[in-house]
Amino acid sequence: MGGYRRTIAIAITTAALTLAGCTNPDGTANQPGTGAIIGGLTGAAAGQVIGGDTRATVIGGAVGAAVGGAIGAQMAAQERELRRSLAGTGADITNTGSQLRVILPESVTFRTASSVVDPGFRPALRAVSDSLRQHPASTVRVVGHTDNVGSAAYNNQLSQERAMAVARKLIAAGTAASRITVSGRGFYEPITSNATAAGRAQNRRVEIVITPTN
Repeated sequence: MGGYRRTIAIAITTAALTLAGCTNPDGTANQPGTGAIIGGLTGAAAGQVIGGDTRATVIGGAVGAAVGGAIGAQMAAQERELRRSLAGTGADITNTGSQLRVILPESVTFRTASSVVDPGFRPALRAVSDSLRQHPASTVRVVGHTDNVGSAAYNNQLSQERAMAVARKLIAAGTAASRITVSGRGFYEPITSNATAAGRAQNRRVEIVITPTN
């Protein structure tokens, strides 16, 4: 067993060094490559547990790398599509390697203190829904956030209502309701300080979090 543990340790150390090099020329993360490495480590660990020998570890690692690489490639493709379809709308897309996060600022999505989606932004949500339908192997969390102006109860309710409003637009445009969960986080998860007007504006947002399921 000592040899097997050394094999796993060497694989993990090598992958950690490789992860540091998984970047594109512009410095951004190479998401398909990262997905392949993470999948390979997961598969290798599973192979070791199930098979108990080096051959099982290698097979598990290869399978995991293939699956992880495919997921990473799908996410990268969906990210490119979303960037094209949402260009100029004010929405922002972040690929974390395990999730796609579509960030909808209040300034383009809602009127002040309102939970009604601005008519001018509805085509953007239809584009997001189109992307979700074209890439069905994922779950979708719609999460509302506010700044810290007003009471916690008020902000919790507003963030929930805004998240529900966005979810309803996605569902109306064809995304299956069974894929979507909704939550309101109020002012408890700011992305920057609420000390300035600019910071508060960034914190008032709805995020659509897309997580691959396989």
